[in-house]
Amino acid sequence: MRTGRLARMGSIFILLLAVVACSNTATPSPTVVTSSAVPPTPSAIPTPSPTASPLPTATPSPLPTATPSPRPMAPATLKPGPKMTTARLDPAAVRLKDGRVLIIGGTIPFVGKCPMACMSPVTASVEDYDPRTGKFSHNGSLSEPRSGAEALLLNDGRVLVSGGNGQYGQSLSTLEIYDAAKGTAVVVKPPADIQKLPVDPTVLLLADGRVLVAGGSYDDLITSSNVTLIFDPASGGFSKGPLMAEDRQGAAATLLDDGRVLIVGGDYYRGLYGYQNNNAELFDPSHPLSQPSLPLPMSPVSSTLLSDGRVLVSGWSSYDNGSGCAIPIASEVFDPMTGNFAVVGPMKTPRTGSAAIAIKDGRVLVFGGVDSKCAATGTVEAFDPDTGTFQVVASGFPKISDFSATLLDDGEILIAGGGSGDWNGMTVASWLIKP
Repeated sequence: MRTGRLARMGSIFILLLAVVACSNTATPSPTVVTSSAVPPTPSAIPTPSPTASPLPTATPSPLPTATPSPRPMAPATLKPGPKMTTARLDPAAVRLKDGRVLIIGGTIPFVGKCPMACMSPVTASVEDYDPRTGKFSHNGSLSEPRSGAEALLLNDGRVLVSGGNGQYGQSLSTLEIYDAAKGTAVVVKPPADIQKLPVDPTVLLLADGRVLVAGGSYDDLITSSNVTLIFDPASGGFSKGPLMAEDRQGAAATLLDDGRVLIVGGDYYRGLYGYQNNNAELFDPSHPLSQPSLPLPMSPVSSTLLSDGRVLVSGWSSYDNGSGCAIPIASEVFDPMTGNFAVVGPMKTPRTGSAAIAIKDGRVLVFGGVDSKCAATGTVEAFDPDTGTFQVVASGFPKISDFSATLLDDGEILIAGGGSGDWNGMTVASWLIKP
């Protein structure tokens, strides 16, 4: 889980400064319905909204009966971990079957003189953390440098790496499969009927071991898409999936226990103008059409499967609204049995851009992000799905963003990399949260 999705547009601006200084046979369209009445909110690039049919109003989901106090929970501990081999901002991370954690790519410190506008380089290097030795070590390299990528562990033990930004801030459309045993990667060939894969899609491992590639943009963020592709890692081939109910890119997704996928949030582009997709939809890989669109208060960036099959939706997009950061009213929980969202919480410190990790006792730890004044939050909160409440379980979380967070086999959470906001302020540090 990483923060800072809206930084992609900023990377294009940084690229322009650097240059100056250095002189589909589609399936039928689905019917969209709703289950609550919250209108979409423009993103940080506000312009007149494109014309769209109004969504019908439906009865909102009932609120859960929450007790004033969550289940008792001992304080979590937060301690420094070992140093990485390379300082990294916005790396991808994934836990392997043997318990090691790969730390993949990211932006690394600029070395040398920088007279004007400089760009910190992006790396293709990979390192791993071994809980048995408590150390990081070099592992290998991707086929191309990328920062802000996603990493999925495939059933055969290899890792699918997708998306992110390249060496010069450009959005990457390529997929590559990384073999940690060999330290090498192979670029996935796109389908024969398209020139390239989309940028900024939602990529998720399905129940049968295939990979969903949903939405994104096929014209470099000019227009968003509702097209889905299904990638088979065993054969290397693609097939067409059902259309989504909404055009979207950069959405969060969770595989449900019944094999369906909850896709939430993201953005959609019309021309060069972007808007927040303040809704969610159910996607069934075996069904010809995607299912209803469900409004949300803001566009979330994380969705976490709970032990009872429901989904916690939180970690909302962070953007400066002129006087501070936009903070959602509360988090929500989606119930696949009813198809409804219910408001939970609120957090003790409402935040945006946070990470969320489900732990072994069924609770979810939420950490990182910023408050309504855009100040980094230093507390770790635990969400209790039994009561729908949050409680603070640790303080002193480092004032960093764009870090990776990975659950280890022993229940600890590894926090690696990130930065303090300075353009060249990425860190080699890591931390361990023990619930």
